[in-house]
Amino acid sequence: MTQGGESSGLDSSQTMIKALVRLALASEYSRLPIRRSDISTKVLGTQGRQFKTVFDGAQLALRQTFGMEMVELPAKEKVTIQQKRAAQKSGAADKPSTTSKSWILRSILPEKFRIPGIMPPPKVPTQQIEEAYVGLYSFVVSVIMLAGGRLPEAKLERYLKRTNADQSTPVDTKEKVLARMEKEGYIQRVREMNAGEETVEYLVGPRGKMEVGEEGMAGMVKMVYGNSLNEEARQRLERSLKSVAANNKVKADAERGDGDGAPKRRARGRPRREAAGADNADASSGED
Repeated sequence: MTQGGESSGLDSSQTMIKALVRLALASEYSRLPIRRSDISTKVLGTQGRQFKTVFDGAQLALRQTFGMEMVELPAKEKVTIQQKRAAQKSGAADKPSTTSKSWILRSILPEKFRIPGIMPPPKVPTQQIEEAYVGLYSFVVSVIMLAGGRLPEAKLERYLKRTNADQSTPVDTKEKVLARMEKEGYIQRVREMNAGEETVEYLVGPRGKMEVGEEGMAGMVKMVYGNSLNEEARQRLERSLKSVAANNKVKADAERGDGDGAPKRRARGRPRREAAGADNADASSGED
């Protein structure tokens, strides 16, 4: 009886592990996050206590068979006055959440294997359209990061116009492409009233941070400029990367806070230029 019960339990775990692997692959193909709630309802059912066992087993299967792993997405930034007030009312402002309980798949293949022949874009609707979409969201995420993490809508429009993407793109109209990027988490669109006027800014979304990130941004700039990237432009790119890394560290420290829960104080010294990255974005886009 005991042996039979143990065998039945192992079979049940293996079934749930396979179901989670299928859910992860299907979600990533559609660029949807793998949510904890979906895992609970579609995979675990009444076996909620088996989450860690099933998750670890699926990670092992994904790594060994598909060369991928699930990585947790960062939580969306609360940047508007309304969001901050809502966080204060709920008590989240005292201890901000740094987790999202959502994951995406990330390749763990060595760099030499990350080539289109081995990792091609999806073929739906067509491979050419998906290639164009990857280039577009990589470009948009990169200019936002180079601008210091926040980019006014007018500036983004200017960058898109310089690439002849202000009206239409190889994927769809500009409005529909930006809406798709926002829905899939590559960018975050923020509307806010400021002195009676509505302002619209773009931030890098959770998927954009994980899928493109600083490394992808630097790789795109170097690929675009190639051998024409002179020493001055290379130094500007390095400064931009350091600025982005510093901004990310400040945000992470502010979210974690000190051991007693109080936010960390900034070191004294020269004040940070909030728009320092914007000049580098102009330089990287060729506006010098």
